[in-house]
Amino acid sequence: MAKSLSTTALAKRLELPTKTLFERLARAGFLVREAERWCLTEQGRLAGGRNQHSDKFGEYVVWPETLKVPSPEGLLSVSKFSESTGLGRESLLGLLHEIGYLAPAPKGWRVTESGAAAGGVQQADRRNGAPYSLWPAALETDPLFKRALAQALGKDADKESTHGSIASFRAKFDAKYRTLDGHYVRSVAELTIDNWLYLAGLVHAYERPVRETLGQQDETFCSFFLPRGAIYIDYVEGLDADTLAARQSRYRQLGLKLIQLHLADLDNLDEVLPRRLLAFGIEVY
Repeated sequence: MAKSLSTTALAKRLELPTKTLFERLARAGFLVREAERWCLTEQGRLAGGRNQHSDKFGEYVVWPETLKVPSPEGLLSVSKFSESTGLGRESLLGLLHEIGYLAPAPKGWRVTESGAAAGGVQQADRRNGAPYSLWPAALETDPLFKRALAQALGKDADKESTHGSIASFRAKFDAKYRTLDGHYVRSVAELTIDNWLYLAGLVHAYERPVRETLGQQDETFCSFFLPRGAIYIDYVEGLDADTLAARQSRYRQLGLKLIQLHLADLDNLDEVLPRRLLAFGIEVY
């Protein structure tokens, strides 16, 4: 197990001035200055940093001695990165949020654990502390981002519409029910749910692949997806107990937010959905 070092001790090992290392850790998004002290960020925790307490020094941050401090040099702001994607800045932020790489934060956006794994680096505006992110140009080769971007730009639309895992299902059950927001769904039950979401002012996608299963042999599709909160809503009426349990286990293993609805729920959506959405931090009405 790697030995843990304070930032001062790590600076000495790296033969750097302590101030320089603190600045590099801050630029990398590992530390943030709050109330005259350096505080560990979620990005820093993912890199191996942790808080430690001593009677002499109080609370301070320690790092694994093998820590490699990434440099923000070579990383791109969302505005700069958008120039090569074909999407505007705001649309790109929305896309990164939709695939789970960014999450809304006061005055800006924070990089999620998945986003950090994809190379995102958390930053904070020096003037007002507003959070923003930097990204490597290589993000364009990230499979999840690459597919989401292609869908956003309308590329490979024909290919997506006949994906092997759902082609036979779509052939058997045609989407013929038109909802209030213009979606075409496959059943009156789905129409009822879609209309409820629309009237509640909740942006949603229909029959969306679960992002963590994209490109896999067992790629999973969910009835509805709410970008706000990254919540999946699955209409599961008619599924046998084993299939239902397997789907629940799948979402649980992936750490996803899931609401499952049955036929009996449809007559009480005004009670059922607000309660379940509130459990995930989404307030309606």
